[in-house]
Parts: sequence; C-alpha cells; structure tokens
Amino acid sequence: MNALTHFRVRGVAAVLATGMLASACGNNTTSPASNGTMAVQLTDAPFPTDSVKRVDVFVVRVDGRVAAADSSAAATGAADDSASMGGWTTLASPNESVNLLAYQNGAALPLGEASLAPGSYLGFRIVIDPTKSSVTLTNGTVLSGTSTPGITFPSASRSGIKIVLAQPVVITAKDTTTVLVDFMVGSSFVMRGNSLAQNGLLFTPVVQGSIKP
Repeated sequence: MNALTHFRVRGVAAVLATGMLASACGNNTTSPASNGTMAVQLTDAPFPTDSVKRVDVFVVRVDGRVAAADSSAAATGAADDSASMGGWTTLASPNESVNLLAYQNGAALPLGEASLAPGSYLGFRIVIDPTKSSVTLTNGTVLSGTSTPGITFPSASRSGIKIVLAQPVVITAKDTTTVLVDFMVGSSFVMRGNSLAQNGLLFTPVVQGSIKP
C-alpha cells in the first residue's frame, strides 16, 4: 500500500486533491510503490455573521509545490489552466461551488487523495473563481462580484490563495498524513461599511492548514 496524505479543509473553502509532486530532494524517479498519497476533505470554522445564510466559493483547483510560497507566489499563474508556472503542481481540480457554511463544527467534505513522492511539501494554494462565488444573506439577497451591493474580490477572474501551514507536510512511504485546511469565513469576508446589505463585503482570504494528529 502507498502512503496516504489526507486533507481536510476547514474554513471558507479549501480544496486539496492530489497529483504527483517532486520529492523534496528533487528526485522525480521515485517508484509508485514508495510513494505516499494526499487526500482532501473540507470543513468550516463557525461564521459569526447572523445575517449570512450561505457562502459559496467556486474552487477551481488546489496546487502544491516543494518550495515554500508567499502570497505573491500563490497568485503566480493562478489564472492558467495548469499549475506549471512557479513550480506548482495541480493536486485537485474540483471545479465546483462549495457552500462553506455547510462544513462547520467538525463536519468535513472529502475532496480527494493522490499518491505523492516521499518528502516535505511547503507550498499550497487554493485557486478560486470569484466570478462564480457569492454570499447569500438571510433575506435572500445575493452578493457577488457584479451585484450592488456586492463583494470586492482581489481579482476579477481566478485568484490563487496561499494556505498558511503551521509546519511542513511530510509524506512518508506507506503511511497516511491528514491535513486540515481551515478557510476562515469570519476573517475572509469583511464589511465595507456599517451595513452589510448596503455596503457589501471585501474579500480578504485567510486560509490556514495543520496536520491532524
């Protein structure tokens, strides 16, 4: 059996599925029998805004790389169909909208898993499509990047969001590693004025990752 790395996403919308990544030492010839596997699930920390019914984020894909990445690196090549720029490798391509509020209080959405070469992986990002993302208020009003009021996203098309890890994700042969990714809704959507219904929201994504014991 290959080693597995399970990913749970906790927060607004994190998705990690898996594909082959280079090993930390740069050896791309590792045989499949000695690989590990990465899997993904999604959950969400509580969202304190009582006036919000749904937070739908369209997740295009999740990318990873051996090298660490800052926010600038996470944005590099995010609009491309593949993750080849900047050393990124596509781990998952869900291409679906996820209501992040449906995965709170310990609930988790499985997002996938894949075999990976043993090594330490330091950089992960979520690529979303703001044009297909929205927030629905309890009164039925839908806020989006084109509505008034609406949501101000950092990009009109695809955006690459860095996942901040507490420690490197280490893949070992014939073992399973579970990573919980927390896309924190309460910190990621900020009111632009005194009224959510009148002034809308500013998208300031905060995504954290940790290895589940």
